[in-house]
Amino acid sequence: MFAISGIPLSACYWPETPQETTKEEQIKVKAITLKKEPYNETKVYHGELQFSKSASFVAQQSGIVTRLNARPGQKVRRGEVIAAYPPLNHQLQVDRARIEQDKLAQDYTRQQELFKAGAVSKVSVDTYKTQLDVLVKTTQQLQDMNTIRAPFSGIITQVPIKIGEEVGMGQALFSMAETVAVEVNFYVTPQDIAHMAIGARTYLNLSHKKIEGKITRTSIQMDPKRKAFLVTASFKNEGVLFAGTHVAIALETGASLSSIWIPVESLKQLGNRHYVFVIEDGKAIETDVKIGQRNETSVQIIEGLEVGQHLITAGSEKVEGNSPVITVQ
Repeated sequence: MFAISGIPLSACYWPETPQETTKEEQIKVKAITLKKEPYNETKVYHGELQFSKSASFVAQQSGIVTRLNARPGQKVRRGEVIAAYPPLNHQLQVDRARIEQDKLAQDYTRQQELFKAGAVSKVSVDTYKTQLDVLVKTTQQLQDMNTIRAPFSGIITQVPIKIGEEVGMGQALFSMAETVAVEVNFYVTPQDIAHMAIGARTYLNLSHKKIEGKITRTSIQMDPKRKAFLVTASFKNEGVLFAGTHVAIALETGASLSSIWIPVESLKQLGNRHYVFVIEDGKAIETDVKIGQRNETSVQIIEGLEVGQHLITAGSEKVEGNSPVITVQ
């Protein structure tokens, strides 16, 4: 019997090691080349909104309010009767004047008939006519005594009285304002007053509308308490019914400057920090910036960016610092 000795055979297996050769995927973004653009510097001031023309009325003597065509916010026309507050014996005086006027009118008619008949002279007729004209005007003035008419078209702003109330001399009756235009009074520093030219453009955001106006008055004397100068800007009224609101206005200083402006969507914010992404060597670089003025579409960059850099304007939400990027149209 033969013994067969087995020779052990061993096989060696070398696993294949795949080589990582795939490049990191590039993120598609849109970018612009930064440049300086001219703009007119603007500053923001705060002031009180008022009507350009207003008037307040007080009783010139005592009386009873018998007519009151006024309530806050009501529109009135020039010449319209707003209030009447005749004295206690007023109606008796008016009735007596009317009786005397009617009697004189009859005498005047009689004089005209006599003149036609040759019984009186033309001078006599003219004398009666003059007397009648004076009495008619006197009666009308008496009838309109303590009657106030609107001196201009506008709206009623305040009415502290009511019908049937007895008012005394000097008592407030009502206030009204012209509604064609509004004004904003604000104060500026001695340094800023030099740039406040009459006619300079200003802008007021009112009721979600941007209204253009202009500087109409500037003070030449400094307010000693505020250490500032009073300036008035006028605007077309766009629905203001009541004054006294505090508003902000933007004023063009007239200084033409150049600066880097970027789209608002490119600016990122984290707390008080502002930053953007620029492209350097094919990568998105997170860059801190200091901003200045801004409007609905653009932001002024004061520090952090330079002319010629490539700013990511779309796709920045997909990138992080040093992410590889590729620009597309």
